[in-house]
Formats: sequence, C-alpha cells, structure tokens
Amino acid sequence: MPIVHANGLDIHYRITGDGAETVLLVNGVGDDLEGWAMQVGPLVAAGLRVITFDNRGVGRTSLPPGPYSSREMAADTKALADVLGLTGFHLVGVSMGGAIAQEYALSHPEDLRTVVLANTYAKPDAYTRAAFDAWGQIAEAGGMPLMMRQQAPWVFSPAFYAAHPRQLAAILEEMERSPQPASAFSAQIAALLTHDCADRLGSLRTPALVIAADDDIIIRLSLSHRMFEELPRGTWAIVPGGHAAFVENPDPWNRAVIEFIDQHRATVH
Repeated sequence: MPIVHANGLDIHYRITGDGAETVLLVNGVGDDLEGWAMQVGPLVAAGLRVITFDNRGVGRTSLPPGPYSSREMAADTKALADVLGLTGFHLVGVSMGGAIAQEYALSHPEDLRTVVLANTYAKPDAYTRAAFDAWGQIAEAGGMPLMMRQQAPWVFSPAFYAAHPRQLAAILEEMERSPQPASAFSAQIAALLTHDCADRLGSLRTPALVIAADDDIIIRLSLSHRMFEELPRGTWAIVPGGHAAFVENPDPWNRAVIEFIDQHRATVH
C-alpha cells in the first residue's frame, strides 16, 4: 500500500475509486484507515474518489512521540493533500478526525468544497474532557486490550448491544487486537483534550455539515450543536446510534454525507 513522506512523517494512505471529485476521510482516535470499511463502498458508488489514511500514531504511519494536537494533525493532512495534488475536495472527519477537519478548514479553506464534522465538538466540555482523559490513563496503565474493552459502552449504543450482540463481539475482538501502542493512543487523546476552535469557527465560510448521533453519550448532541451554531454556512443532521454511529448503523450516516456532498459538487452526478 502507498506511503508518502510528508510533514516529517511516513503517511500510509489508500485511494479507492476514480470519481470526478474526491473525498478525504479523517479517522477518530485509535482507528486506522480500515475503520472506514463501511463508508468507502457507498462513497465510491456515489461517484466519488475516496482517500483514506492513517493519522500519526496509528497503523502504518509514523509514530512520533506525543502529545499530538489537532492543529499538528491537520498539518499532516494538508501535507498528504499537497503530495497527492488535491484541490476542491470534500473533507470528512469523525470525532478526533472532526477536530482535525476544523483546523484544516480554518487554515486552508481554498482547498475545500465542503467539510463534514461528525460526532465532534469545537471544544470539549468538562464531562467529555474527563472521559477522554480517562481513556488515555486506562491505555497507559492497563494496556490497549483493556482500553478497547472499556471503550465499547461509550461508543456503541444500548440498541446496538441489544440487537447485534454477534456483530458487536466481532468488532470488540478486532478492536482488542489493535497494534497501536498505548503511548501513541494517549498522544492522540491529547489532541482531543486540547482542541479548541470555538472562537474561530465564525470565520469559516466553507459549507459544513455537522452530524450528531442521537445516542452519543461521550460527544453529546448539545455539544455538537454548540459547534453548529457557530458556523456561518452550517447544516445540521441527526443520525441514529452511538458515538460510533458510522460503524453500528452506517446507512443513515453515509446517506447524510452523500446527500450533503451532492448539493455542493462542481460536476453533475
């Protein structure tokens, strides 16, 4: 799989499809590019070229010492986009990826046609900061398998637990095999803890879709809506599921993204 050297890192990425317009997907904490397995096919079927990649600290991308910041990781994303020659593309980020996408859109609006900010915030409140801080401490003290097991009730909804126990068990088994070092996971958590675009989003003129999940307990609807209220060209969507709605119930999530992108394409689909 391709690796480019950019912003001092070896960045692992993948290009799928050959659509006339490109969507670049940015992962949440602890996820490598395989985390988008339920999005890539539908996005390609919608006529888009899809680029996924591993953030710093995970997968086959470099694992420099932390802590990381959302601004630093946005610079990584920009470096990858430049190497690949991307212009006029659609940027989609979930959770930590949404924080990275905010920093990218604020710094490089000329690159983007749209930005999607899913299950994320402009700034963590005390509750969410405490939860994410605990994740980092558990990873460092107890190791990644324990971290992934305790993370599940935070990110998957009660309805998913009840209706899809076998699928959940398979997902947890895969999560527990994560090769990401605890130190790198904790370094990514720092980007969530320190992210703050709250006072700058009013200057963002890029069309932005904010997606919130109706049963997300870690980044709650109210926290995402607070971000939406600051966006001059924001669109609001609620989808069913928990924090990982794009995994547990991908169809509504994917549909929201594709319908939004369709409204802002340069080419006729």
